[in-house]
Amino acid sequence: MNDLDGVQQAYLDLCNTQLSAQIATLGDEHTPESSYAPFVWFDGDPYLFLSELARHTRNLRREPAIGLMLIEDEAQARNPFSRQRICLQGTAQPLVREHESFVPVLAEFRRRFGAVMDVIEPLPDFHLFRVSIYQGKFIFGFGQAYCLAGEDLDQLEHIDPR
Repeated sequence: MNDLDGVQQAYLDLCNTQLSAQIATLGDEHTPESSYAPFVWFDGDPYLFLSELARHTRNLRREPAIGLMLIEDEAQARNPFSRQRICLQGTAQPLVREHESFVPVLAEFRRRFGAVMDVIEPLPDFHLFRVSIYQGKFIFGFGQAYCLAGEDLDQLEHIDPR
């Protein structure tokens, strides 16, 4: 395995082990607002199941721009200044319950999060959002930043600061 293979594996591991993402949305006055939400990957896209009672949901309904960050647990990190993280920018679009992806995506939420989904899925204030990612970065450590590249943003290209 070469170095890039190890970095690619670390990227995939972080993608597949995180249960929630830190999210950034734009507030009423286009001020940044941060929050978090559980998420799942389905067909290459992250999905969020959000309550309209939350400010981030109201923000996304008004302005679909979103930032997602998946970040290594502090307890697992060698150094708090260089935690591995994936930073994604995209747009979030709500999917109606009749959409063909709604049932399989909610099945993935149920698989990952269990019985809590039986409680929140039927609630009328919860809405499913598909996030279409248009750019992202993976920070592996000091001096080891990578742009997500390729048609499916599944390839890593080292960012050389020089």
